[in-house]
Amino acid sequence: MSAADPAARPASVDPSASRIAAGRRGWTARLAVATLRRDGRIATSYRTGFALTAFSSLINLFGLFFLSGIVQSSAAGPLATYGGTYFGFIVLGVAFTSFMALGVGGLASSVRESQLMGTLEIMVLSPTRLATLLVFSAIWAHLMGVVSLLLYVAVGAVLGMPLGAVNLPVAVAGMLLAIVSFNAIGLVAAAVVIVIKQGNPVSILVSSLSALLGGVFYPVSVLPEPLRLIGQLVPLTHALEIERRAVFAGAGFAELWPSFLALIVLTAILVPVGVAACRVALRVALTDGSLAQY
Repeated sequence: MSAADPAARPASVDPSASRIAAGRRGWTARLAVATLRRDGRIATSYRTGFALTAFSSLINLFGLFFLSGIVQSSAAGPLATYGGTYFGFIVLGVAFTSFMALGVGGLASSVRESQLMGTLEIMVLSPTRLATLLVFSAIWAHLMGVVSLLLYVAVGAVLGMPLGAVNLPVAVAGMLLAIVSFNAIGLVAAAVVIVIKQGNPVSILVSSLSALLGGVFYPVSVLPEPLRLIGQLVPLTHALEIERRAVFAGAGFAELWPSFLALIVLTAILVPVGVAACRVALRVALTDGSLAQY
């Protein structure tokens, strides 16, 4: 075969297609930054509310500190895996429950707000997919969630929460994976809101199941075996296992790989389900003409 043979040449890349793809990536990045700036300006314009939110978090933290003094002695055995202190155990439980609430409930709240303001149709008609827009709208809230978590940890350390053994890379990796998983559930919740217009039943159900089965207030090991098995289907269960053992016991990836694997599998299932749910909800709303209704 000669060098001039077209069959021997690599397939050429359409330069116009490359430019379009690059343009889309640039548009997505600019949209993410613009959404972050918008939400940041809105949040910081209400300085009193922002300060009161931070103050209420501190009040909650002191409440957990006093509660831990009562529970500590009776829970020492089940807490051994997590550093042995109930105060640290409950602080991370409450902090990551707030992360879950941001992901699961925040996207649905964004849809509901857009319905009431009459901007949902505009969002749907934009070049960017609705699921992407919803995730972008949660960036600022998650940044504030990280600030709140750091505040909890800092004040908790002052009150005696042990942090000498923290494995930071593992803790950060687990947190990022958990956020993706929570937002995937949030897409399902948002899809339901698009269709039913009122309430947020998915968020209520997930929050209730997570509080009961996820090990927020007590170790999962104290649950009956059937409930422990069901709890393995809750992303918060594995997220808290990773965070608590990484922060208080210095556990690494080698020790926590079962929890990471479970969380990765759940996330890999939930993300396409969430995106598909948004597509179906939009199709239903556009078909019956209820997209603009609220």
